[in-house]
Amino acid sequence: MRKIILLLLLVLPVGICSCELFSKDETVEFELPQWPDYLPELQSWQVEVLDTGKPAQQIHKFTLSPHARSLSLKVDKNRPCGLLLTPLTSPRFFKPAGTVYPYSQKITWSGGYSANLVKTISQAVLQNGYTSAFVKDYISSFNWEKLLQLLEQMEESPDYNPWLLDNQSILEGIAGHSFSANKVKMTQTISLSLDFKVFSSYVPQNFQLLQASQILVSVKINEPGLFLLPESQNSSEARGLLISAASAKNISLEFISLPIYIEEI
Repeated sequence: MRKIILLLLLVLPVGICSCELFSKDETVEFELPQWPDYLPELQSWQVEVLDTGKPAQQIHKFTLSPHARSLSLKVDKNRPCGLLLTPLTSPRFFKPAGTVYPYSQKITWSGGYSANLVKTISQAVLQNGYTSAFVKDYISSFNWEKLLQLLEQMEESPDYNPWLLDNQSILEGIAGHSFSANKVKMTQTISLSLDFKVFSSYVPQNFQLLQASQILVSVKINEPGLFLLPESQNSSEARGLLISAASAKNISLEFISLPIYIEEI
């Protein structure tokens, strides 16, 4: 992370002029994804509004009913705003959905990865002394619409998971204005076959994992991947499978207990 922050600071554009005085509020309705009924029960959504014009510590958080189909928010018109929706289940296991406004008003599972990038970049730059107005203009300099479209296209592949991408390479591409479509291809991953069902933390993969006769999962090299065992989801102690892979011939599996999420009041 330190390397990424340093790179951000080195390549920050110096000719940005803030248009904060000309921004206007508007109310936008965002479409929410449907929660699959074969996954652990959705208790609520945790919403994070990543307004890049506000300090990192002022990220707006609230919960939303599991039955909600849309979300209305007041945002700055035509200015970047990340939106993260984390599904709160027991156990708390699944990656968030999201989007980056104004490039899309449809919240998708692949869009959660893009919104998380907005959060990472915003916090890194704000923590190094830049103003919120400067951060907002800097975030605007990247083509988020292209990234959202690329990830949504890749999501059609049943084995694709954006959370397994080379995060540092993507952040460096954004910071250095050298981003390309090749960066959203899964590399440095290893796939293996299991003889039992598991849940992936990336929601779109689970339909394929539960239906397929051959269970294929992927993990990043030298970075453990966690999967949930379906038969334990309604028990008092949820169980997970931790897979570590240094190479195709050096793979280890470990069964572990997962903490049950208790919703904050």
